[in-house]
Amino acid sequence: MIYFIYMRGNIFKKGISLIEVVLAVAIISGSIIFVAQAYGSFVSASTGNVAKVQATLLLDEGVEAVKTIRGEKWSNIASTTNYIPYYLVWDMNLNKWQATTTQQVVDGLFYRTMVFEPVTRDVSFNILAATTTGTLDSGTKKVNLSVAWREKNATTTRTITMYI
Repeated sequence: MIYFIYMRGNIFKKGISLIEVVLAVAIISGSIIFVAQAYGSFVSASTGNVAKVQATLLLDEGVEAVKTIRGEKWSNIASTTNYIPYYLVWDMNLNKWQATTTQQVVDGLFYRTMVFEPVTRDVSFNILAATTTGTLDSGTKKVNLSVAWREKNATTTRTITMYI
């Protein structure tokens, strides 16, 4: 009878070690699956950020291009038609930025647009909202720069507004 109890206890101990192995395999498998899914999410997020970073850099470049165009002579900015989309293009022959109404695609993906608006001021020379009437300031224009691109079957846009 003692031999039977001993044998019974030994079988019980082997059963526990089998359960421990199964449990350990389940925990390790779950951890590997979690890490693989997290890695996939990180890769997906990082590839999506590339376009956002490029769009931000294109906006910065657009701001500098508008300042350069203005720096050549104010009439380059003053002669633009309000509320009409313009596009920036680098003229290799003249080695300078040009504003054109012909749509330009940057890197085959991005559409950079700039729209000029008139600026009105009150008697204290403060800029007024577009819907408010005031005195037209012919020496200032509002510039809305935007960069748009297709991403996951939708259009994503980044915009910056400045006065020049």
